Amino acid sequence: DGKVWWSPKVAIPYAPMIGTMGTAPAMGAPTTVPAGPYGGNMDLKEVTEGNTVYLPVSVPGALLHLGDVHAAQGDGEVCGTALEMPGTVTIKIDLLKGKTIQRPRIRSHDEIMTVATGRPMERSVNQAYADLILWLEEEVGVPRWDGLSLCTMVGEISVGWQGIGTVAAKIELEYVRAAAQH
Repeated sequence: DGKVWWSPKVAIPYAPMIGTMGTAPAMGAPTTVPAGPYGGNMDLKEVTEGNTVYLPVSVPGALLHLGDVHAAQGDGEVCGTALEMPGTVTIKIDLLKGKTIQRPRIRSHDEIMTVATGRPMERSVNQAYADLILWLEEEVGVPRWDGLSLCTMVGEISVGWQGIGTVAAKIELEYVRAAAQH
């Protein structure tokens, strides 16, 4: 029925997402925990059906991994677990040759987002917004100082697993398109 029954009286909208998606880091053993510049256990609700996740490739073959599917999750995954569920995931993988990114990015129908992980979380927020502002400049030609101002006015953040400081800074594409014409 499109709902997950948290209790007999409380229905939560079914909003499936993938908690863990990443590539192998440049150094060290491939792992799903913690999240980092390679993705990993980001627990961002925006890693969901219909969205495109861009991940950096640091080792030959990338060594993509994914799992930790949730039926629903609020910002922060505060207790360390969400509405976990078994799932079958079908994904399409493309390699963008000649394109380098430092940290994950996400594109939805309505928004673009950049992801950063670290503590304190304020550093992650600053890094994610810096990446978003530079993406706006690089992809659509919005000068970085205009991007900073625009993100200050209409930017939003989504919090993944708050225990490790994962955040996505995001902006709606309607603002991006209008700023690009400016």
